[in-house]
Amino acid sequence: MIVLRRLAAGIGAATVLLTANITLADVPLQSKWRYAEPYSQSGPRTTEYLLGLGALQKIRSRWRFKDSEIVAAELEQITWQVQEGFTAEEGIAWLRARLPENASLLFECEGRACGSSAQWASRVFEERVLYGHDDRQQYSAWRLSNADETWTLVLYGIDRANRRHFIRLDRLLHLDTEDAPAS
Repeated sequence: MIVLRRLAAGIGAATVLLTANITLADVPLQSKWRYAEPYSQSGPRTTEYLLGLGALQKIRSRWRFKDSEIVAAELEQITWQVQEGFTAEEGIAWLRARLPENASLLFECEGRACGSSAQWASRVFEERVLYGHDDRQQYSAWRLSNADETWTLVLYGIDRANRRHFIRLDRLLHLDTEDAPAS
């Protein structure tokens, strides 16, 4: 069943098609938001993912998260470039509105409260195109569980000085400890 919904965050009357009963497995890795195009994509691959649960800050001359956890997971990643006339903030709002109701927010930050966007781009996501204005970034991490699976979703949006806007989604399917990669 297909439902038409209005896009949030100032898009006005524009509409998109989405599935009526969105489950975690349906959280898109292919852009369904028609105002963004895939820029890069990788995965799935098994990894130990350092999940940021606090701002990036320089501690004893090293960039670290204020708080974090390591997640053994099957990781899929996609970065979208937002079309001209729209912002990363609008795309993030669109994605967040489609998260299942049982999604629990682990951490979020906006602007300079997130730390340096250069560090997010190079150290966290290892994708230079995600470098932009420190005050025009946002990050959130979400946890979703059902009887069989636990997922973590990471959303990051950045507006660059050249008026290009990008959204990053990391989708992690948690592995049982016996399936986790060897240290």
